[in-house]
Amino acid sequence: MRNNAWMQIGAYALLALAIAATALAFATLRVLDTAGIPGAAPGYRYYTLGVMRSTGPSFAISSATVEALQGNLVDGLRAGMAMSRQGFQVRMPTQAGMGRAARGELVTGTYLQALHPKLQAGRLLGPTDMKPCIAVAVISASLARTLYDSPAAAVGRSLMLASKGRPPSMAVRVVGVLAAGFHGAYGVPDTALWLPLSLAPEINHMPSTACTAKPPHAAGAAASTRITTFSIVGPPAVLSAPADVTRAQLTTLLDNAWHRLPASARGKDQLGLVVSAPFSLSPQARLQAAHRTTLYLALAIAALVLATINLFTLRWLALVRRRHVLQLERVLGATRGFLRRRYVLRTAVLALALLLASVALSALGYWALHALTSHDSVLWASLSLSALAGELAWALPVLLLIVVLAEALPLLVLLQRERIDGGSRVALSRADRGIGIGVLVAEVMLAAVMSCAAGWALRYAWQQRHAELGMLRAPASVVTITRKPGSGPDIVSITTTTTTTTNQSGSSTVRSVSESAQGLLLHALRAALASALPGHELALGPLPGNEQMTPPDSYTAGNRATSALGMSASPQWLRVASASLLAGSDFSARQPDPKAVLIDAKTARALFGHVRAAIGQTLQSGMPASTLRVIGVIAPLYLQGPDHDAEQVVIGDARTGIAFFPLIGGNLLVRPRIGTAQHAQLRAALDAALQRQAPTLQVTRVESSQELLAHLTATQTRQAQVFLAIALFAWAIALSGVAAHLRLYLAMRRRLAAIRSALGAGPRRLYGEVLGGTLVLAGAGIALSLLAAPWLAQQFALLSGAQVAPFGWATWIALAVLLLAVFLVAHFPARRAARAEPAASLHEL
Repeated sequence: MRNNAWMQIGAYALLALAIAATALAFATLRVLDTAGIPGAAPGYRYYTLGVMRSTGPSFAISSATVEALQGNLVDGLRAGMAMSRQGFQVRMPTQAGMGRAARGELVTGTYLQALHPKLQAGRLLGPTDMKPCIAVAVISASLARTLYDSPAAAVGRSLMLASKGRPPSMAVRVVGVLAAGFHGAYGVPDTALWLPLSLAPEINHMPSTACTAKPPHAAGAAASTRITTFSIVGPPAVLSAPADVTRAQLTTLLDNAWHRLPASARGKDQLGLVVSAPFSLSPQARLQAAHRTTLYLALAIAALVLATINLFTLRWLALVRRRHVLQLERVLGATRGFLRRRYVLRTAVLALALLLASVALSALGYWALHALTSHDSVLWASLSLSALAGELAWALPVLLLIVVLAEALPLLVLLQRERIDGGSRVALSRADRGIGIGVLVAEVMLAAVMSCAAGWALRYAWQQRHAELGMLRAPASVVTITRKPGSGPDIVSITTTTTTTTNQSGSSTVRSVSESAQGLLLHALRAALASALPGHELALGPLPGNEQMTPPDSYTAGNRATSALGMSASPQWLRVASASLLAGSDFSARQPDPKAVLIDAKTARALFGHVRAAIGQTLQSGMPASTLRVIGVIAPLYLQGPDHDAEQVVIGDARTGIAFFPLIGGNLLVRPRIGTAQHAQLRAALDAALQRQAPTLQVTRVESSQELLAHLTATQTRQAQVFLAIALFAWAIALSGVAAHLRLYLAMRRRLAAIRSALGAGPRRLYGEVLGGTLVLAGAGIALSLLAAPWLAQQFALLSGAQVAPFGWATWIALAVLLLAVFLVAHFPARRAARAEPAASLHEL
């Protein structure tokens, strides 16, 4: 009896865990599918807008494309995007000091119109506000009350604006005030300021901008001045459509608008527009998370059903063992109503305890979900505690009610009909045996499925940890350099203004951003490294897991087009990063060539058909438009980790200033690897060089390449841990179910076993029948899982992104371990039943 009590406690714990897992998966799926944009107007659907490239869908779209697209959209459809800022200091012109801190967004002309926020006063920003140097702004109602006492009083007033931590740099005029509760499509807290995107160069203190460029007044100058448009690429664009517009209608409208766009607004490798719903900063990750959660929900429901059946079996076993007590109570005058009320009261107490345990386990599940998804800040932002708690508040009680009714109602009916205390049967009925067999096979099959998934996940994690990335074959150190808080712009990819001045003699002068700052900074960092740690090399270039990775751009060669990441590297990068040069040569160490580029093998084959055929060929980039010459082809680089496809890259010489490293920071490689004891010395030397050349940057981390690879494969490690935990949960349900059903089976057949033993059946025969029958049922469940192995491998690929062999060695090892566990669970009850004395068994009955 004591063992049965502990088994019931374990069964209730498993049931509470199954309820919590099912409710949490359901709540997560609901949040992922129905999350909206706080403060946006109802009656609209909000989508993430992207482009279909030759390499697949991309939700990194140019703001110039979005603005050109808006003029071709029918009434009711709006598209816009914004560049989020770290923060501003805002104050009235008459105020002294730095003013109040506020987050702001630089937006396209139709961004606010696409979200339809509620206006308190004034108007929204529009396309006419996107002309160069129109200094206007829309602010939140809370900011208006702080600075001007009321929203209405803010309209038309001036506002002094500065990047956070800097003195005021410009004045803007407030044209509108938005109602409280709206923080933009990106949901950044404390966002209270919206500015035209055309002001970005001036706000970011970038030279050669439209606002700072003036016609030259020197003699013999200014025949003409050409200014290109400022544009950003990277942040997802939002598209709003009336709720009555179907997905098919929306696709047709977008196709028509795309074909009406001018060729200058479309890349040659861009095939059309794509949308993803609901709006998300990371739509592809959100869709994958929703699909994984759907499969997790299906597994949780299966586990919940089996856990409920196991608990039903154990409670039935307890009632069977208490039938003599029930008979005695009836003899002493206990009525069926009394027994029924006592049973309902006990069930209610157990249900309350089950609810409390489920709530506690749901809280632990939320913490585990946070630990698993916190590395993806975009995804985690949508899975907030308030959003999940709202769904769990009604999902948990409903699930508990269903489970309690399914588990307790049949026993209540049996108790009402006095089938439990009406005597003992020699054997179970055929229907009872069929139900028991089906449940055992289903439980073992679930455990086998999750055992295979755990084996595949562990094998996949090991493979990814030792995968080839195309670089970092030799140990090195990685130095991460970032902006100091509040010291600069959030830049993903920028097309800056370029001013070309033509003199009377016909010569041209072209001014570009940070043309020499990057080369000077690299030289200073190398000098600092040489003085601190002689014999080490430093290089700038592509690196796996680089957070500053830019969106892909279009590159063409003749009639061929493809998408690739535009990056930069110093001449030493190939050697320091131990990357493979397949053909051609590296950058010249003496004279930088602004047109010379390295490309990877995938890009070479896409544009030129062969690796060696690419050497010496030219290709055209889309933004900014320029002609580049291929001097070398490198092996494919897995910059997003071994679980993603190799990235197509076009790498320019970093000394020509084509990247924005002096503005936003980046990653440096140092080889040979530096010991932990020397990290502080390295950081001090590099920080001193940064303070002289780029005071807005700082060294934030020094780590080994092995630590970087471990970080890249952290997702696979987490997946393996998740699958292992689910497999252990499925094992607990299956093995407890085997033990419970086996105990009930032996208890119901005790009279028959005693009679057979008295007639001469030996213990070995009885032991073999019980153990053999259990292993046969377990084998049936395993065989069913093997029949579905190809489908399971496909679902595992959707869950983890890994292609696995359904009948590989990991599968057989996982199933063999499961079969051994079933053997151990069945061995002890079978041995006790075989060794039981016939006379004692008959006396108990």
